[in-house]
Amino acid sequence: MVFNSNNSKKIRKSLFIGIIVVGLTTITACIPKEIKQTELITDYNRHLIGKEGSGGYMIYRNGVYIDSNGVEYSPEELKNRTRNGLPENRIITKIMEGNFMPSSIFELETKEKNGVYISPEIITVNGSISVLTDTNGRGWELKAGDYVEYIFEKYKSEVVENQNMLIGYVKDGVLNPSQDFDQLKGNYNLTIKESGQYYFYIINASSDTIALKEGTLRLTKND
Repeated sequence: MVFNSNNSKKIRKSLFIGIIVVGLTTITACIPKEIKQTELITDYNRHLIGKEGSGGYMIYRNGVYIDSNGVEYSPEELKNRTRNGLPENRIITKIMEGNFMPSSIFELETKEKNGVYISPEIITVNGSISVLTDTNGRGWELKAGDYVEYIFEKYKSEVVENQNMLIGYVKDGVLNPSQDFDQLKGNYNLTIKESGQYYFYIINASSDTIALKEGTLRLTKND
């Protein structure tokens, strides 16, 4: 069988276009439409910053919890609805934050620079806990009188003006009650009352994703 040169060129061109189309389809399929837990911000998920979430969620407003279907739950009803066990993790063993049960617990190892700990850029989902650790994945050994300041900045949401975020500390495995932050920039401050091992956590209490820029954790020792 003899191939006409023009036909050969057409075949090669068709194959080339076909490869491009298949390649683009593969790339498109790899782009996530949503995330299930806290993730470091990369080119893989950067397009989700500030976007509306599409998954289920639970938010707290005016004394009641409201799910993604608009159904309201009292704290007691929610307690009966939540799971009995914590997500698998090595840091948190008990939660003192009302009837809250996290959807996931994610560790964020910081980097130390000139005595300041830098937390990475992250994107979080409703109900997720992001736990800051030191450069070796451990907590900080702090004494009474030591002072802690965590400075954060959120990426602006395209959906709502204010996104609620909770920040607090884990001491000796216990997650203690948090402080609320709905502003774009802010700082969490804590004076240590009891010596022990401390981690610091962030909870997404908004219905949509919250993306954070690099944060700074400063520890001032009471020598």
